[in-house]
Amino acid sequence: MTLLDAPRFDEAADRRKRLIILSAAGAFAAVVILIWIFAGFPIDWPWNWMTHVRGRATINAFLKDVERNDLNAAYILWIHDKDWQQQQAQLAAHPFAQFQQEKGSSMDQKSLVKAYGDLVHDKDWQRHRDMFTSYPLTRFQEDWSPTSSNNDYGAVKSHQMAAARMNGNVLVVGVFINGMRSKPLFLAYDPKTKTLTFSPVELYLGP
Repeated sequence: MTLLDAPRFDEAADRRKRLIILSAAGAFAAVVILIWIFAGFPIDWPWNWMTHVRGRATINAFLKDVERNDLNAAYILWIHDKDWQQQQAQLAAHPFAQFQQEKGSSMDQKSLVKAYGDLVHDKDWQRHRDMFTSYPLTRFQEDWSPTSSNNDYGAVKSHQMAAARMNGNVLVVGVFINGMRSKPLFLAYDPKTKTLTFSPVELYLGP
């Protein structure tokens, strides 16, 4: 083949191809920017942005329940378990120690744990048991009730999320309660369990 036999350069097709590539790149950039805005302008890696979205939404809903003094609804969000009362009753009615004593000699530990989960209809029973023990509803009410002496903020009437940042595997969120900038609240959202805890880590929220 000679140069005279080479196909003629199709300028229109090349222009269309470049337009398609540029349009796709622009659309992708627009989607990324929209997700970043929706996530609250996080200073974090993009793969953590959906954790920001879910964590901020959960904390916002939780604090709105506290503001309404609907502590039962707030507790459900805190432990991410709407059936916690039934699960707690099941654990109390069938103590693991008793089940272990009855079945322990015939099962290895892993099978024992699974069998007990089947009995109480809760495959995540160990985490729930630990949560009910470490932070029961009565203690939760002492921390969040507007009339409790243990509540450092009094009646929670408003909240403003000031900052959010991933710390390890959890999202730490700094919140101003009732406009008190001198005493921010720091909560942690676990994307794996979707639960909330008080964060030992504090974020810099400015002067």
